[in-house]
Amino acid sequence: MTDRLLGWVQLPKHSDLVLVVIDDESLQKLGRFPFDRIVYAQLLDRLKQARAKVVVFDILFIEPTPSDKAFAEAIRRFGKVTLAANLTTKETSLPKRFKLSIKLQPPIHANGVILPPEPLLSACSGLGFVYPFPDQDYVCRTLPLAVGLVKSRGVFPSLSLAAIIAWSGAPKLRPNTIQWHDHVIKLGSDWDIPILPPFSPERIGFPSLSIAKVLEGEFDSKMVEGKLVLVGMASGWVDRFQTPTDPMAYGVEIHAAAINSLLTGKAPLYAPLWLQLIVALILGASASLSVLFLKFQRSLLVFAATLFAAYAFVILSIQRGLILPPLTFFLSATISFIAAVGLLLEMYWDALQRIKAYVVQPVMDTVALSPERFRVGERREITILFSDIRNFTPIAASLHPYRVVTLLESYFNSMTEIVRLYGGVVDKFLGDGMMVLFGLVPEQNDHALRAVLCAWHMLEELDTVNWEWERVTGSKMQIGIGINTGVAIVGEIGAEWRKELTALGVAVNLAQRLEQLTKETGATLLISDSTYRHVVDLFVAEPLEPLTVKGFEQPISVYSVTGLTEIGRQVRRSILEAKT
Repeated sequence: MTDRLLGWVQLPKHSDLVLVVIDDESLQKLGRFPFDRIVYAQLLDRLKQARAKVVVFDILFIEPTPSDKAFAEAIRRFGKVTLAANLTTKETSLPKRFKLSIKLQPPIHANGVILPPEPLLSACSGLGFVYPFPDQDYVCRTLPLAVGLVKSRGVFPSLSLAAIIAWSGAPKLRPNTIQWHDHVIKLGSDWDIPILPPFSPERIGFPSLSIAKVLEGEFDSKMVEGKLVLVGMASGWVDRFQTPTDPMAYGVEIHAAAINSLLTGKAPLYAPLWLQLIVALILGASASLSVLFLKFQRSLLVFAATLFAAYAFVILSIQRGLILPPLTFFLSATISFIAAVGLLLEMYWDALQRIKAYVVQPVMDTVALSPERFRVGERREITILFSDIRNFTPIAASLHPYRVVTLLESYFNSMTEIVRLYGGVVDKFLGDGMMVLFGLVPEQNDHALRAVLCAWHMLEELDTVNWEWERVTGSKMQIGIGINTGVAIVGEIGAEWRKELTALGVAVNLAQRLEQLTKETGATLLISDSTYRHVVDLFVAEPLEPLTVKGFEQPISVYSVTGLTEIGRQVRRSILEAKT
């Protein structure tokens, strides 16, 4: 991914660098490669006439030939000519004049060097290795500028560095930088610099001339006057390598890219690990914190913006010569975002488990599937149940607070379990009383009979609860229950920081009033006329005289439930069996 982005790097081309290439036209005119070395002697004479300053051959001259003497004489006539050499695993010696005069040892070592034939070796002014040292995936991303020689115990330059030495003298080499005149370039861990030859559909991205044209004199001498001329192959599939900017760059282009960087003093630099870690941490922190402190929709936008900012930052950095790996940053932001979402989900899951203690599963499912439904509120028919413990205030005043809390906890545990069995929702606890809603789930159309069955079960459960209650307080517990069915407003009510799913309206008020009237009437379970009409066949109920209820202008018809009919018992069994 980083290789593709390196095409954004805009390195200047030095005006003093020109290539003379062996192209298809040259092969047609000069015949099969390799050429007789007389050709290169003639080339040097042409370039000398055009007043070129330095000539560098990216061509290996290994075996001796009869033309070496003529070629060597042409090299001497020209003056500054640098030849190519190859590295070898065999231990060989190297003349001192071709070594760099530094005491440091490069990280990369070679046993020896395959030298040109003696006449050429004596005549040339410089020598450098041409092997580009591709990475394990065979992509040439960097080029080492020097290697250490095992037997000779010296430092041998690359062809690119040897060309610069011929051009402007020996630079100052340090473990991390190379410097000459006012140019300073940072080196990689292998004393290497990035290789980014400019891609061109015309094969060569640098200014170039065909060797055939030069030999024929059909070129503008100003193109080479006072310049560094690099000679190499630019035809066929030999001596080609993949680079980040060119999938099939010629070897001469690779060395030209290195020479160009050294001439301009502008070589891109791979960002150090510490800088990559800092940028990755910043991006990861912004992606994860957005999840924890913003709503999820906004955090997604922040995450997308973080990825875009990372991409833009990488592009801008690469354009300015600092190479950053985008995949590292994208992975950092993505992994941090996913981890933060996972942490948030875990927090929500824990909260959900706690909420289950307050809300039955069917209601939770309804809220999850239709969150807007309760957020905006709605009017619907429900059944409301209020219950209260008789004479609890003086009992609580006479007991230790711990006893009061434990008694209420035991009582509410039993009652809320009954509420759950019948599909109700404990809306809230009111001291020693509670408010329960039936019918919050859309498919619970039998909410009235469920509410009354639940109330009757609660009264029956008193026999179990009273054993502990009577032992602690010295008296039996008595409760009163009021039930009403009617249309109420159901929704999330409360402040922005705390809400509760509840119901309000006249129907709720009447249910609470009925519970209060149980004290005056001596009844334990009172239901309204609207509730009675839903359960008339299931319960034994006695009508009371119409009662005047606070907040209502007309007297209210009320029924006192005293038992279950046979049908009622069958219905209760079917509901409880369905739960089990």
